[in-house]
Amino acid sequence: MRKLLIGIFMLNTLMFNNLNAQIIQRIDSLAKVHQSKGFNGNVLYSNNDSIIFTGSYGFTDFESKKPLEDIILFGLASCSKQFTAMAIIQLVEKKLIGYDTKVQEIISDFPYPQITIEHLLRHQAGLPDYQKLFYDKKNWDRKRMATHQDVVEVLNRLKLELHFEPGSQYDYDNTGYVVLAVIIEKVSQQSYQAYIKEHIFVPAGMQSSKVTSVDQNPEHLDNVAIGYTYDEGKKRYQKAYKDKNHKHLNWMKAIIGGSGIYTSVLDLEKWKQALRNNTLITEESKQIMLSTDDISKKYGFGVAIYDTESKGKWVYHNGSWGGAKTMTLYLPESNEFLVILSNNRYEETYRSFEEELYKLIQ
Repeated sequence: MRKLLIGIFMLNTLMFNNLNAQIIQRIDSLAKVHQSKGFNGNVLYSNNDSIIFTGSYGFTDFESKKPLEDIILFGLASCSKQFTAMAIIQLVEKKLIGYDTKVQEIISDFPYPQITIEHLLRHQAGLPDYQKLFYDKKNWDRKRMATHQDVVEVLNRLKLELHFEPGSQYDYDNTGYVVLAVIIEKVSQQSYQAYIKEHIFVPAGMQSSKVTSVDQNPEHLDNVAIGYTYDEGKKRYQKAYKDKNHKHLNWMKAIIGGSGIYTSVLDLEKWKQALRNNTLITEESKQIMLSTDDISKKYGFGVAIYDTESKGKWVYHNGSWGGAKTMTLYLPESNEFLVILSNNRYEETYRSFEEELYKLIQ
């Protein structure tokens, strides 16, 4: 009997290893196809908290041709929102705020008394787009570096009309998550950077991850992928901040909350495990985070939520900012995790690369 059990175990192990070998080959082949189309970045696939595949395709720095590695940090763009949401959930668990807390109770001169924290989390606030506000020279001097605190100050000063009554519609926007970053600072009495490091990065084991700031540009660090965009006229890549269509990167890059997290595919796996294992919040809070409501039917707190027939729930987000296009997809029912991080705004990251990658694991 013992020999039979050992034989069955060895057979299962062999089958599992063969399956993983096939998946590794298929993902690598798919990534190389997209690399031939222009993809530059890193890919990860994990299953049952084990990393099955990581792949690096292209360069950290196009000028020096420094090759990418799986430890390299990428700007997450809007995939950062899940970290901001996590911080808010932690503060709710500590009973320092509630999801129904009015923003005006925390930011006294905030001009919209109806907006609650949950409205911000679920994109139901109707706030003006801060990027449009800051492109208007009447509202902001572009010679100054703008921060998340400046966004709130401009909102407080201008007192513009909301796009709709808070809680009545879903409209994805970045402004709400910038306001949430300020709320985190006011409630915790820490900077956003310090809070995220102490309460998320450290307990999750994300030792390399960083938050961008005014006084330190992560792109100047050796382990960060520099963002690039393609110049159609000159038929070559350029650093994103030199792109005339991305000049805002020179004075808006320190606006955090909706973006600003720099991390690697390896640290993102640690983030997923911390979420799965309730390292950062309770199971009850996690279920709230991954839930939708009647207004935001496909968005929870900091993540999009989709239901599929083949793999159950999707916990998903993508991001696009400067030279970055990013995607994270967590499948809680099968405990699988997919990540694509690009530092050259590869156009087919969404709907093509990510969907083809998903099909491979089905």
